[in-house]
Amino acid sequence: MLDLVTRGMANKAIANELAISEQAVKDHVSTLLRRFEVSNRASLAEIGTHLLIMGVTDADTSWLPYLFMAAPIGMQVFRGPDHRIVATNAVARKAADRDVIGLSLREGYPLTADRIGPMLDLVFASGEPHVEYEFNGTWVRDGQTQSSYSDFVLQPIKGPDGTVTDVVLFGSDVTERVLARRRVERLSAEQLAIFSLVTDGVLVVDGTGRLLKVNDAARRLTGMQENFDLRIRDRIAPFAIRDAFGRLLEYEELPLVRALAGETVPWTELVAYNPVTMTDYRQRATAAPIHASDGAIIGAVVLLRSALDL
Repeated sequence: MLDLVTRGMANKAIANELAISEQAVKDHVSTLLRRFEVSNRASLAEIGTHLLIMGVTDADTSWLPYLFMAAPIGMQVFRGPDHRIVATNAVARKAADRDVIGLSLREGYPLTADRIGPMLDLVFASGEPHVEYEFNGTWVRDGQTQSSYSDFVLQPIKGPDGTVTDVVLFGSDVTERVLARRRVERLSAEQLAIFSLVTDGVLVVDGTGRLLKVNDAARRLTGMQENFDLRIRDRIAPFAIRDAFGRLLEYEELPLVRALAGETVPWTELVAYNPVTMTDYRQRATAAPIHASDGAIIGAVVLLRSALDL
């Protein structure tokens, strides 16, 4: 009963839902009012919301508005088969040039509804969260159509009977990250040709550590393939990168990692293992960050030079 009141359903609708009389609904609501010592249905709905979020009805929830409204990520709550927007915070409001509260997804975001709608349908039907990375959406802001990229999760909220009542979207704008990576990826054919001719090994990663380019010299020297990912530490371990004295380097000491942190690494002698040839080799390495026009680090490059075989 409390859940149905929390959803804002009228007595008649609740009676139809539970197959009881309206008088029985009124009696139940009166009992709830007395039990929680409140005077109206709005207060009951607030208690039901607290129970849904906190698991208890008497917790201090004065911080909840700050958590929702002041969160640095976008948050929106969708309800019903037409995905009506019932709540949105300050960050999420930037996706539209008007107030979308009370509007359906299609009314609020007509340019993106065809793509997000099926995702919401799936979450409502399955009861399982759905995650999207670098979703390219089109929005109307300040009267202009704009495109942006975002990472978001659609989290189902379930009622006492286990059915999904709402879906909450938690999202963050990653447009700058995507555009920065694409700037690094946008190497010309001439640059790629030069990489192939350079006798030193050349590795280029984006701002997250994902390998973008590796030339033939670097591939032969290190045994590294195109699917290398600096973000996955387990993929670094097989190379057993050590200093000149044989000490295994910590992740934070690797030249590429140091460069992504903003450091220009001078030529340094290293020892590493080539998993293709199954031999140790000695190399000299230098690395530097790649900066965007605004100074932000969007990637890093490392040069590798073979030394004498061990």
